[in-house]
Amino acid sequence: METPGEGRVLVVDGEGSNRIALFVDMLAEIGVRNRWTGIVINGAIRDSLEIDAMEQLVFALATSPVKSAKEGWGKAGCEISFGGVTFRPGDWLYGDADGVLHSSAQLV
Repeated sequence: METPGEGRVLVVDGEGSNRIALFVDMLAEIGVRNRWTGIVINGAIRDSLEIDAMEQLVFALATSPVKSAKEGWGKAGCEISFGGVTFRPGDWLYGDADGVLHSSAQLV
């Protein structure tokens, strides 16, 4: 979230866990400032009411009151798969309150 989003969407694979929140309102605020359009998380978030009020789409599997440790784990710019979808850098995601659509090519 601290890098320029330039209208992109961040996809995070939390392996479907709802034990801890991988995304919180402070990160969402940083993302809005840095022009990230949205975040798709295969895991949980917290501060969902605050996040919902922001100008950014956030999709997650669940909410959790437990925050995560800041270990610095993770990779950027790589292919990840979950939910029967493989996300690759440069893919397109379209979303609204009803869900997310994935495409390897721009649809509009």
